[in-house]
Amino acid sequence: MIKKILLLIIGFFISGCGNKKPIASKAIPKMMQVDLTGVDIDDFPVGFGQVLQFENGNDSLKAVVLDFSDEIEDKWVGVCFINQNKLFGRQIPSGLINTQCLDLLDLTYIHTQAFTNFKVLETITVDKTKVGVGSRSVVKTFSDIKSNFDWGIEQRLKEQTPFNQGLTDPNAIRECYFEIAKIKK
Repeated sequence: MIKKILLLIIGFFISGCGNKKPIASKAIPKMMQVDLTGVDIDDFPVGFGQVLQFENGNDSLKAVVLDFSDEIEDKWVGVCFINQNKLFGRQIPSGLINTQCLDLLDLTYIHTQAFTNFKVLETITVDKTKVGVGSRSVVKTFSDIKSNFDWGIEQRLKEQTPFNQGLTDPNAIRECYFEIAKIKK
């Protein structure tokens, strides 16, 4: 009897992890969502949901504003880079049986002093509950912004590790792109 139960449990585990694509994308847990509580957004050079274009010489890149951080003496703006109208993100596996994924965004926090050569292209209405943070990095100069952007593109050129494989592999590739519509209201 115990052998049958163990075989049944193992069978469920294998069937839940045998898919190459997640069954569904899970709702973003509150602790992974952006939290703007106590942050006076009016003190920042840009607004939530604004799509920005940064320019420096021949270099140009786009990002959408999704978070703000107001520390003691420093202010940071969390942006998600955009490449060919797709957001930089990552899929993180969640659960063992009927594995689902958390679709999270990679945010780069830019010091407000780095906001010199940029323009606002448009403002989109973002559903904050659909914005989960998958990774964070900080930059203070345009060259750092460009390096982060280029590194993100390089990562997304690699073949993504299937969501149910490499769960403990520190070299698993989770980076991917998401449509901008994914975060809109």
